[in-house]
Amino acid sequence: MNKSAKVTTTRAAAVAAVAAATAFVMLGNVVSAAPVGPIDPVEATEGFLVMTEGNATLIESENEGTLAVGGNLAFSQYQLAVVSAGSFFAPGDNNPTALVVDGQVDFANSVPNTRLQVLQNGYAKIGNLNNTFVRNVDGNNAPANTRILPINDYDASPRIELVTTQPATSVGPVSVIDFAEAFQTFRSNSTELATCQNTVVLRDPNGDPISSPIAPGTNAVIDLSANTTNVLNINSIDLDNIGILTFADQPTASSPLLVNVNTTDEADTFDWTAPNFAGIGGPEARFILFNFPTATALTLAPNGATVEGTIYAPRADFTDLDQSNTEGSIIARTLEHRGGEIHDFPFSTTLACDSASPTGSPTATPTTTPSGTPTADPTATPTVTPSPTGTDLPITGSSSGSMLFVGSLAMLAGTALLLTIGFTHRRRRNAGS
Repeated sequence: MNKSAKVTTTRAAAVAAVAAATAFVMLGNVVSAAPVGPIDPVEATEGFLVMTEGNATLIESENEGTLAVGGNLAFSQYQLAVVSAGSFFAPGDNNPTALVVDGQVDFANSVPNTRLQVLQNGYAKIGNLNNTFVRNVDGNNAPANTRILPINDYDASPRIELVTTQPATSVGPVSVIDFAEAFQTFRSNSTELATCQNTVVLRDPNGDPISSPIAPGTNAVIDLSANTTNVLNINSIDLDNIGILTFADQPTASSPLLVNVNTTDEADTFDWTAPNFAGIGGPEARFILFNFPTATALTLAPNGATVEGTIYAPRADFTDLDQSNTEGSIIARTLEHRGGEIHDFPFSTTLACDSASPTGSPTATPTTTPSGTPTADPTATPTVTPSPTGTDLPITGSSSGSMLFVGSLAMLAGTALLLTIGFTHRRRRNAGS
């Protein structure tokens, strides 16, 4: 190959490298990164409406669906499976399992003289039956509905009470769900969904964009796009200041809403007074997911409204003190249900989006050396900031980190091209001398 051909080939390769880098990071003026999903965020629940990795305490007042507890269970007067016993059938059973306790029933910390009723002919599965008695005959040894008891007395309390006869050996001890694996999946999903680019602009009733910080009591209007996952990235203080969340469009299976809530502004401990949800109800709640990717403690505060949508907080201890209801699935590290009802509107679609940057993080800022040459820090930890922090911009989410990443790649590619062209020019001069 002659020198001219070598120069042409080298220059073409450099141009191709720049074009490839640009095509990877840009599509028009929009960051184009590896897509997220489609993800079914509740798939690992095995169909249970509420699932915890650790302990659960049920005080008030009912769960219309099913419950799977990865730790121990304490309770007061409470009803489970009011509407549905679910779709989970353990091997060999003819009835669905409505209650799973992978640890044991904590009778000592349950409220005396109370009962947890499992309705709709649902079965129960208990992992540890130490100091626990299962009976399906009454005090006269006559066949009766199955009860799970603290002593060998059919009328003892506190107790778990079924409305069907489940064989005692079927109750346990048995482990039917791998909670550790399920919550590893939930946490992975939560982290990945938190990288989604924002697509939703909150507006006031006049149609003007709402800026951060949001004033307390704000009526925020959401317009949803059809046939796509709509993404709202928002910080927890702004979310808590929304008094009314008005839906101009109703979410559907093909047009769901993902709300990524950044709780780092409150040290990942968030007390949420839920807003009034206008324009939607339980049927639409099946297509709304509130993702709390870093929260470690989440509380529904008293005097809030009914939450329309799934609470997805796999790293958080979740406490419900709100006398209003939750209409959706609940996935949390632990649960204290002390107010309102949980209605059987499980999350029922998949979510898919473009991530905010090819690194999987909404903000990825490269470091530069004093010489001006961009370098990547292999030890740097990406920072997830699902919501904007500026005070004079509409609430649209932040892609500034992504654009910085794009700019850095462009600088790297441009530098490579200039160095290559300069190198070939030097080779020409040397060849001619």
